[in-house]
Amino acid sequence: MWNRTRGAAIVAGVVVAGLSGSVLANDYDESVDGDLGDQANGATFFELDLGLNSVSGTVGDDGSLDEDFIAFTIGMGEGISSITLTDATFTGGNTSTGFRLYADLGSGLEQVSSGSFNLGDIGTDFLTVWDLSDVGGSAPLGPGTYGVLLAEFTPGQQYKFDIEVVPAPGSVALLGLGALAGVRRRR
Repeated sequence: MWNRTRGAAIVAGVVVAGLSGSVLANDYDESVDGDLGDQANGATFFELDLGLNSVSGTVGDDGSLDEDFIAFTIGMGEGISSITLTDATFTGGNTSTGFRLYADLGSGLEQVSSGSFNLGDIGTDFLTVWDLSDVGGSAPLGPGTYGVLLAEFTPGQQYKFDIEVVPAPGSVALLGLGALAGVRRRR
């Protein structure tokens, strides 16, 4: 059963919080949490939780040209179901920003797909746009370490995107089975 007002599912009498993308799980705001790393100096790691995790910042926020590189690790029993652009602001006549997906394929973070976004891409889930053939072929992205890089040649480009983390397929069913076993054992 799903409880929309509390953002939780009830599986065999056990409340499983954070299964909805409507609940903000974690937030990285560059203006509050500090400048994100770049490809040359390494990504800034961001801890994701189940639910919607938001990342916002400004490429070249100090007036210089730079990249914003954020990385995150997805644990066993979890997956990334979407990476959705939710806002963008362009400056200096530029109309797009590079948006790239990285993954640790065994020797550190490597670019696995690239593209860019413009104002028309607000609301787009980039896991439906990027080539995911090197990371399983389709969403959800399973356990592993991933990164998103924003690259721009005009300073001041602002962005916001959401990363939705969900239980991996079957993990909710396993939780339900575990709850049922616990109920059975008590009888």
